[in-house]
Amino acid sequence: MGFHASEIGRYSKFAVFLFTILGIYLGMRAYRNYTKAGQITYWQGVFSGVLISVFAGIVTAIFTYLYLSFINPEFIDYMVDLNRRTNIQMGATDVQVQAEEIVTRATYQALPQALRTLGGYIAAGSLFSLIIAGILKSRRLEITENQNATNSVNE
Repeated sequence: MGFHASEIGRYSKFAVFLFTILGIYLGMRAYRNYTKAGQITYWQGVFSGVLISVFAGIVTAIFTYLYLSFINPEFIDYMVDLNRRTNIQMGATDVQVQAEEIVTRATYQALPQALRTLGGYIAAGSLFSLIIAGILKSRRLEITENQNATNSVNE
């Protein structure tokens, strides 16, 4: 459990974001290249990225729930102790330390943590998908679709 208190553990959220971005990028690119014959619109890219995010969020949320419930149920106690020591070092009063303990216990309960994980993946993945789809979209396909829409409106 020392990972979470180490220097590396403090930066693990950045690694999660990097892997999420990389997973969305690679998945969206594979969808474009192998399913759509190298042509993808912006919204097809966004949709594929959001689907990847939802799937990754569901898998991660299930793992989070199982981890906190069965694999390492003592994790909550460890986080409470870590926060208590940190707050005492920062000069918090006994009342503040006790209040923070209540918040920490509520934060790391299995189901709420799993649901936050799912929501975080969907929200961050959707944002990343909006950006990555703009990078991977096929310009020629967008122009053709816009011309077809304009022609059908004029008829």
